[in-house]
Amino acid sequence: MPPLGIKKEPHGCDKRKLQKRREELVRSQANSLLRYMKKPENPTISEVINSDGNNNQQERADEVDPENKVDNLDEVVQVDENEFENKQQEQAEVVFEKKKTTSVYNDWRNLSKRLEEHEGSHDHIICMTRWTELESRLQNKTTIDKYVQQEINKEKIHWREVLVRIIALVKTLAKNNLAFRGENKKIGEDRNGNFLSFIEMIAEFDVVMREHIRKIGAGEIYSHYLSPKIQNELISMLAQEIRLMIMKTIRASKYFSIILDCTPDISHKEQMTILIRCVDISSTPIKVEEFFLKFLEVNDKTGEGLFSTIQEVLIDMELEIDDVRGHGWDIFKEMVKGLTLKSLSQTRWESHLESVKAIRFQTPEIRDALLYLAEKTDDPKTRKAMDIEAEFPVKKKKIIRRKKHFDHGNMELSTEEDFRINYFLTLIDQALISLESRFEQFQRYEQTFGFLFDLQKLISTNDENLMASCVNLESSLKHGEHSDIDGADLFMELKVLREVLPNEVTKPIEVLDFLKRVEGCYPNTWISFRILLTIPVSVASAERSFSKLKLIKNYLRSTMSQDRLNGLAILSIERAMLEKIDYATVMDDFAGKNASRIIFTQ
Repeated sequence: MPPLGIKKEPHGCDKRKLQKRREELVRSQANSLLRYMKKPENPTISEVINSDGNNNQQERADEVDPENKVDNLDEVVQVDENEFENKQQEQAEVVFEKKKTTSVYNDWRNLSKRLEEHEGSHDHIICMTRWTELESRLQNKTTIDKYVQQEINKEKIHWREVLVRIIALVKTLAKNNLAFRGENKKIGEDRNGNFLSFIEMIAEFDVVMREHIRKIGAGEIYSHYLSPKIQNELISMLAQEIRLMIMKTIRASKYFSIILDCTPDISHKEQMTILIRCVDISSTPIKVEEFFLKFLEVNDKTGEGLFSTIQEVLIDMELEIDDVRGHGWDIFKEMVKGLTLKSLSQTRWESHLESVKAIRFQTPEIRDALLYLAEKTDDPKTRKAMDIEAEFPVKKKKIIRRKKHFDHGNMELSTEEDFRINYFLTLIDQALISLESRFEQFQRYEQTFGFLFDLQKLISTNDENLMASCVNLESSLKHGEHSDIDGADLFMELKVLREVLPNEVTKPIEVLDFLKRVEGCYPNTWISFRILLTIPVSVASAERSFSKLKLIKNYLRSTMSQDRLNGLAILSIERAMLEKIDYATVMDDFAGKNASRIIFTQ
């Protein structure tokens, strides 16, 4: 606080702010009194000439005799009268044109005439000439800032070349299920992960990446786009491009089925895989596709919980649940108690060759080992695998004498009988139940779509049975008052179709190709065959997605986030679509999101 009696002087910034407020106040009050006055009509050329001529004479007089001491101005200044009049005329015309263009135009009836006058005016011609000249210079790169623009273009090309290599590396690592990160995140150091190690390897042979790493080491740039955050952004953008392609195919197909399955991951979280099966009618020839969407962490394992989860996914993907025409799931045995029939394989098919080599080159040793096991081993699984009759050991038990009642028989069971009742028969019962359930589903499928699936049956069936099958299919595809097809129309179409169907067409997918060529002639048949091929018959694709889950999220990458897991999974599973992605599109999207972080070197 200043001492008493001393006036505090304001700072320079405060003075500038005060001056700025004053100027804004003055500008806001400009022409405020014009609303109380009548606006004059547009001046004529003669008025402008007279007013400007008088003003010019007065100005010239002031310049020659500022104190007005000379009475006869002609004696002091000798001016060519013709030249002076020409200048006055030109100035008057310019002022007249400016006043006409800046004033508000109200004569809308003569607008076309006014536009024609403007197109032929001097100002319009000059402006168009300058604009055409500027456009030509921009195209020929001969503007005044061409050297600055050349430097900007060089920097832009450099960054796009760097991004192309980074995106290609992200795609390669994701496609081959390889880890990205290491113990540290700095380039040029040991154990920095596959991503940075491959960047260093590329820099050994590539000039662009070598220059990029040099700038990083010299501290010339700070946004180098090699951090884990950028990796996640690129993975997410590539995955989003694939999802857009999948959604486009599904929406074009309209009808689709959902395939679900669950399994625990390495971090003991329940992962549910979601796949969509549809008929890709946009391809030639038509294909039946099963697309992977994502893994979902499941918390509610009840039927209602699973349905709510699926419904949320469909809403998020902007898919209509009314277009679902089938579903298939095989929820793992911890969720459905009991035994299920599943094949067990400890190796992959590519590894079978290595297993055969041991038999090929070590047959005598294997024979000796098998003979030893046949004589010495007591393991029932081993003896069963070697076709040795199982013998159940009899253990000596302590004899306990109990009082026997007249209605109790001998309740003691032998070891063999106990195995047969409590294990073998239980296993057989579960197997029979699973097989019966599976074949019941196939029988219902045969009753509904069998006449379409078997083309020989379709050709040979009589009209009465064909009509009954068409009506049954209509009722099966009916939801409320709406049905996908009309049974009577389908019957008429099939009667004609089986007469014109080529002999080389033997499969339902080939029928769809034929119907596509004659588009619009068989609408109900077209829909029926598409729904027929949309319904899934197995969940093998879901099982295959679990193999990718175990490769991506292993014990070294168990803390991976769910978004990164889904991004890497869809890049690995849908690798055919990954190859179709245009780098330019990804780079444009990435540049649009990160333009504010780019720092150009000067």
